Amino acid sequence: MKVQHKESGFTLLEVVVALGILTVGVSAAISLFAAGTASHRRAVDRIRAIEVSEVVLSALEGTIRDGATVTDLIQNPPWQPLISRWPGISVEVRYGTVPKVDFTDELLVEIHVQWISRGLDSEEVFRQIVPRMRSIRLDAP
Repeated sequence: MKVQHKESGFTLLEVVVALGILTVGVSAAISLFAAGTASHRRAVDRIRAIEVSEVVLSALEGTIRDGATVTDLIQNPPWQPLISRWPGISVEVRYGTVPKVDFTDELLVEIHVQWISRGLDSEEVFRQIVPRMRSIRLDAP
């Protein structure tokens, strides 16, 4: 009588198929991780730009409240010392006014926050209308 031994284990084909499935799964996980990291970086950059624009706008509003004119703001930007907290970020502020008969009711402010992220130039633009205070009247340009 012959005794048959049944060997258990995986065939070479089963091992190759399992490795292929594992490779696809690991590749998908790595690509999701990379996309998540890039998305997080963009969110952090945007939050930083928002912080910078808020600091610029609050300095600008405080200076206007103290009686500064648009010319004063252009010649001596009040936020310049404050943005040194964010190295690698530059700020450009553009002004526009809505002229009335003898004074300007509103100052239109456009804040451009620029930085370099992952070797690429990035920029966020924020627009704000700064209303005049009752006691302050800016000279019309």
